[in-house]
Amino acid sequence: MVRAWLGVGIVFMALLGLSGCGLGGSPPVEVQPQSGLERAKGILNDYANGAPLGSEGAMYEEIVAEVRQTDPQKATILEKGFADLKRSPQNLSGKARALLKQL
Repeated sequence: MVRAWLGVGIVFMALLGLSGCGLGGSPPVEVQPQSGLERAKGILNDYANGAPLGSEGAMYEEIVAEVRQTDPQKATILEKGFADLKRSPQNLSGKARALLKQL
């Protein structure tokens, strides 16, 4: 008798779980990718707020190349600023704030 109720409970839970998977849900959300400049500003904001230098340093060149397509002047500023951050990560938040002001 216990097995029968257990089987009924399992079937009931399975049906309950499937009832939440309706076909007529909300429309899909379209996500806009960030531009290179927005990505750079996000990284610099993190540094300005005290985040340590991390693995995102490997993406600096990619970000600079992306910014260079739309704004070569800002790309040059970013390239020099990112190089300075990599070379000497002391006072990271101050350097990041100064770089953000230039952008």
